[in-house]
Parts: sequence; C-alpha cells; structure tokens
Amino acid sequence: MSPRFFEMPVEAVLSKVPGSLPTTKQRRSFKGADFSRANYKKHVYSLLTTSIDSVFTAASAEKVCVRRTDGRRHRKRKRADTLGVGIYLNTPAAVKATTTETKPTGKGVGEDADNSADEDSDKDTGEDADADAVPPCHISWHWVAIPIEVKHNRDHAAFHFDKVPPTTQSKHSASSPNASKASSEPKSFVPVTLQNEQGYVQFIDHMSEVLDNQHRRFSYAIYVWDYMARICFFDRGGAVISEEFNWTTPDSPLHDFVWKVAHMSEAQLGYDPTVERVSDEDAAAFKRMADDSTVHEKIRSFVKQAIPEGQPIYKVDIIPMGTPPDEGFPDDPFPPHSPADPSSAAPASPPSQPPVAPTPRSFLIGKAYFSSHSLIGRSTRGYIAYDIDGERLCFLKDYWRPYVPKRTRPEHMIYERMARCGVEGIPTLICGGDVGGMQAQTSQIQDILCHPDGAPSVPLFHYRIATVEIGLPLESFMNFKQLALVFADAVLTHYEAWDKAKVLHHDISIGNILIDPRTLTRALLIDWDLCRLQCELESGLTEPDRTGTFQFRSALAARFPRKPYRLSDDLESFIHAFHYLVLKYHPVEEEVRQLVANTYEAHVLVGGIKVAVAAKLKQVKNRQPPFEVRNNDALQSIIQKLQDGCYDSYQHVDVPRMRMLYGMEEPDSKADQQPHPQQRPDVTVDPKYIPARSIPSSWISGGSDNTTTSTSAASDAAVDSCNLSGFLSDHSFLYKVLSSVQGKKLPAKQKNQFVAKAHQDPAFGMVYESSMSASSDLSATDDDDVEYETGDKRPLDDDETSDSGSEDVEPQRESKRMRM
Repeated sequence: MSPRFFEMPVEAVLSKVPGSLPTTKQRRSFKGADFSRANYKKHVYSLLTTSIDSVFTAASAEKVCVRRTDGRRHRKRKRADTLGVGIYLNTPAAVKATTTETKPTGKGVGEDADNSADEDSDKDTGEDADADAVPPCHISWHWVAIPIEVKHNRDHAAFHFDKVPPTTQSKHSASSPNASKASSEPKSFVPVTLQNEQGYVQFIDHMSEVLDNQHRRFSYAIYVWDYMARICFFDRGGAVISEEFNWTTPDSPLHDFVWKVAHMSEAQLGYDPTVERVSDEDAAAFKRMADDSTVHEKIRSFVKQAIPEGQPIYKVDIIPMGTPPDEGFPDDPFPPHSPADPSSAAPASPPSQPPVAPTPRSFLIGKAYFSSHSLIGRSTRGYIAYDIDGERLCFLKDYWRPYVPKRTRPEHMIYERMARCGVEGIPTLICGGDVGGMQAQTSQIQDILCHPDGAPSVPLFHYRIATVEIGLPLESFMNFKQLALVFADAVLTHYEAWDKAKVLHHDISIGNILIDPRTLTRALLIDWDLCRLQCELESGLTEPDRTGTFQFRSALAARFPRKPYRLSDDLESFIHAFHYLVLKYHPVEEEVRQLVANTYEAHVLVGGIKVAVAAKLKQVKNRQPPFEVRNNDALQSIIQKLQDGCYDSYQHVDVPRMRMLYGMEEPDSKADQQPHPQQRPDVTVDPKYIPARSIPSSWISGGSDNTTTSTSAASDAAVDSCNLSGFLSDHSFLYKVLSSVQGKKLPAKQKNQFVAKAHQDPAFGMVYESSMSASSDLSATDDDDVEYETGDKRPLDDDETSDSGSEDVEPQRESKRMRM
C-alpha cells in the first residue's frame, strides 16, 4: 500500500464533507437494505442503488443521479469497463452519453465485471433483482461523478472488512467495528493476498479512469462489500479511506454522505471550476484543424484523436504568472520581462497606476494526447490544444507541480530563462501559470501523511503551460542514422542549456526527446519541470528519489538514488535511452527479455525508494557492450564507442566509497534470425525551414571519432566521488560519437522486438507487448486501445512509492509522451 493512503474514522471523513445532515423527518424517506436474500452481486447492486436513489429522491437532487451500468461499453475499448454502479452527473450530455443505444462489444461491466478475479463465478440467472432498482445504463468515464466499487466476495475486496451482523443498528461511530480503537493503534486495512491485490488494482484503475477522463481537483468514491462500506477521498497528494461501517440502515454514514452529495455543486464534487465545457459551435475552430490542409498531415491525425465522437471539448485558461515567493533563481533573479512569445504579454501599466492583472489566455482541448495515468503525484497530461487568441494549434501541459521553498520553480520560468540565454532546440513558451492564480489549487492529503523517512510531505499546486512547437514522438524514427542524429541534436541543446543558462535537465528519457517534423533530424528537448540549476546541485536532492525516469537513470543514480546529481548522470541517460530504442527496434544476439528487465526495471524498494539492482552498474564498468546487434557493423560500432566512453569514465569510480556515502540497505528477502530490411533513404535538414545550428569549434576540430580519453583526471574524481571524468564529463565526446553516423549506412528501424519476444515470457508480454507496440505506429497513440491483463498494475503514482510527486513513468507510458 502506498504511504500516501491513510485510514480515518468515518466520522472524521464525514466531517470534512461539505453540507448539513438530513433531519429526522427527511430521513424517513430513506430506504435501508435487507440482505436476507442477497446471494449474488446483482442483489447488492439492486439494494445499493435503491438506497442511494431513495436519498436523492428525498433531497430532490437534480445535478446527480445513481446509475447501474449494464454489460455494454460507451465506446469501443479493448480494456473492459468494469464499474458496475456509480453516481453520475445528471446533465443532458451525460444522459445522452449513458443511455444512447450501442451494440454490446463484449463483457465489460455489470454483474460479470469482476470475473477476472473469479468473483461470483456461479450466477443465479433465474432470480430477478429488486423491482425498484435503478435501470441500467452505459458507462461513460467522462460523466462519473463518484465511482462506486462493489464486491460480493470479501476475498477479492481491496480493503479489510470485518464481518458483523447486517442488521446492526449502529450510528456512525459505532457503525465501524474499529471506530472505538485508539487512533494510535497500528492497523493494516489492505489485505496482501493476490486476490485482494487484484481488487485493489481494479479500484485504482477505476479511480484513474475518472481522473484521466475528467478535469478534477479531487474525487470521492464509495467502496462496498455486501452490507459494509467505506467512503474514500482522492486528490493528487494521496487518499483518505474511511474505516468500514454498516450501510444497511437509513441512518448509516452512507446515507448521510449521499445526502450531502445530493446538495453539492460541481466544484464541491471536485470538478475544476476553471474548466468550461463548450458547445459544438464554440469548438468548431478547433475541430476544423483536423481537416485543414495547411496543417501537417500527421498533426491532423493527432487532432482527430483529440476530438473523437462523444468527447467533450473544454475551454481552459492559463493566467500568465510571474515569479512566486521563494521560487526565484538563486544565482540570478532575472528582472521581470516579457514572455518568450510576444503575443502573450500583458499590456504595460503607466508608472503612476497600479499594475494591471495578467490577462488569462484561453485554449480549447479535447481528449488528452498523453497521460502518465498516475493517480497520485504530478499526474501529467498533455493536450493538443487550440490557442483561441493566436488562432493556432499548440501544446498544453497540465500537471501538479511540487512546491519546496527556494528549491522548486514553475516550468515556464525555465523556458523564459533559456530563451533569454539563446538556447535552441527547446519549445517556445506561450504562457504558464498555476491554475486559477498563484498557488490557488493545492493538494490536501499531504498534511496528514508521513514519508517513510520522516521528511515533510510536499504540497502540489495545479499548473498549466502552453508552448508553440509541435514535435513527433522519438519512437517514430525511420532508421538508426536518423535516430543517432536526433540524439546528437538533443545533446547539443542540452549543452547550450548547461553552458548558457546553467540548467541541467535532470530527466533525459525517450519521452522527453521529440523529432522536429520540419527536418526529421533535429530534436526538441522538452519537459524541464524537474531541472536543476548548476548552483543548486551541491545542495542535494529537491525531493526524495527525484532523479528522473527510473528506467533511464545513470547507473550511479539508479543504484545510489541519494547521491548528489551531476552532469554525467544526464549524459549517461542519453546512452541508456539510445540503447533502449536499439533493443526495442533491432534484433540482438542476447536474450532481450532478461536484458531489458535487468537493465531498466529490476529494483528493490528501500524505505519506499526504488534502488536498482547491480546489473546496470556492472554493465557500464565492463569493456564489452551489454548487447550485440545483428547484421550491422556500423550500428555496433556506435554501441561499442558509447561503451568505451562509459568504461573510461567509470574505471575511476570508487563504488565501495559510494556505497559507504550514499548506499541504502536492501531488504532481506537466442531468437531466430530475421531478414535485414533495406536501408531507407536518409533524412536531411531542409534549410528553407530552419538554419543550421552553431556547433562549438572545439567539438569538430580534428574530426576524430575516437572519444575514449583514458584520462588522468582521476584526481578530480577523487575529490568528489560523484563527479565522473573522461567521456561522461563533456558533451562533445557524446556528440561526436552520435553525429559520426553522417555518411554511414545504418539499418532501418525493424519490428518491435518487445512484442516479438513477448511469447517467451507472459509477464514480459503483459508489461510491454500492447502498450509498447502502440508507439511504433504514429496512428496508434491512444492509451484507451491498450488492453490490460489481470494483474497488470497501472502506476498508482508517477512513482507510487515516493512521498512527493514525480515523473517516474513506466516505459510504456513514456512512449505516449509526444508532441505535434
């Protein structure tokens, strides 16, 4: 269980829910539940919906209603929708979405929903449900206000439920069998069996669907096992789960909670008040972009994905924000100035007048282009957006940024700084700011949670940023020559940010390098929200375990996550990202499944922090590359040179000293030959689109590809065990290796090897097969088309084991992080 889940007495949870309790007279209309004949889950559904509907009727509720979902899906999906009942918004659009006739596409919801966990395998098909039960509808995650999870088999419930007589007439505090326990008594409320874990994963998946498909600051939920229930509250900082209580009597906490829900506004239900659903007429300009011949054809396809049938279109605002208190630059405050995009600048005020408040900038968005699918943490989502003021397509990023005084800053400030310093290869800022105004929307749960290390929890502020440039996903490369040149250009951008703006990216990954569609060999280096300034590196980590995407961390950063971060860590991440794509799209002699698992995934949890096993560290200290590609000496030469460079830098690393200084104690506990495809035509820069970039003369002097230095600078490394010398100490070495592909023949991108090898191990296929293959086709970028098998645990958080938000996204999620 995540350390950000917290159990509280039901009275305490109800006290935080806005609204008054029903009177005795009003309560007389409430219906209880008779479980004497409740033998199957469908009976629980009927009793539950009847009880909830009786409360809504007594309250004359108009904004919400309870709906039972049948075995149909709202729209075609490979992943089964398994929410059997929920409280929905009662708007005309919601009613239309959940009642329009559609053809069944297979078992998805309702009484058969949980057969993945073998619950209710024997159904009583001859016994009718309660005649007063709410009629079934079709599920639509866009309109679920409060999801309700129902279990009939306690062995499959996500939480503990102590069995008590269903006729217990207990009132609130006594309704929970544990309410009288001392609050200091430790109590595990999450079972640890495999069956219970499947129920837990299913619940998290449903909560993720709600927050992925809607614009919410938080969401309530109800979890039911037969006649016992729990009330839940989720925001991006964590979750509060009430202790269990008996809900079968009209005076139960469930009835009181539902009464309050009946009188809530959408904002009180957790909906973001800054987001407005717009009409088809108001969305027309955005939708026309899908057929605009002046828009790149690949970009048009991405717009179509953002506006599928039935998808609400929203208008969101960004209020351009200045420098927040305690979040400036310690090395140079940089006085206020106009943003990088002149069209977003606010009008200047005469000196004698008070300053003019910044004018909000409005954008239209539809379905998220990518989502980290993290229930808790930064929860980053990216949108293909329409800039209303600029009348153009752009990219909008929405996430919850962590706030650590004097250690963090909004991402738009980094883009402004780099633009002033002349850094190329980064997106052009339109505007950025906290949603609703500076620090207006914040997470709440972190105030009651404790990090395993005892460190204070980090609050999260809702934040949006919009940029002009449109990029293609890195995994859309056509051949490995193009891939190497794109990586080389990204290294050059990284150098300029480091040399000119004194900024270190801190999260180099395959999702944060995009291909410029105008040239196909230039890169856009994006997502600078985890970056650090040079002057801040000596002050240690901003947050626990915040050193970039785990799969691509340097060997030292992955093995010793508490060590100070250095330039060499970012440079090494470029190498791991390049290796990863070679393994994914080219046959190698080694067994891919084990190599990928050991290098990029294998870890132990120590105090809630991921610590890599020793495999990656052993690889970089070896003279031989970790793998050998088949049938292409030119590509293997690149791999060998990168390995030579890593070996050169790591031969001076004192691992025992690193372990002593930064170690964390661990807990106890060949494929067929494939045809070699023809080389595709090389891709080149079209000078009419973009001028050639300036490369430091020292990088090209001599023109040698031999970047192995065998340096004598080990004395420098001895001063600081984290400072690597040689190849990984200077951008030019890595750039020369990657750019040396000019004039050489490198192989075309081949079929996805993770998919091809998935049959060797079902677990490997479960994690990689469908989601990884999606990114190999530019038209397959919809996470809704990914089928999750039983036990495939979607990430609870960007890094669910850490107490503060992160962008530690699983590789299959990283593959979705693309821009147009």
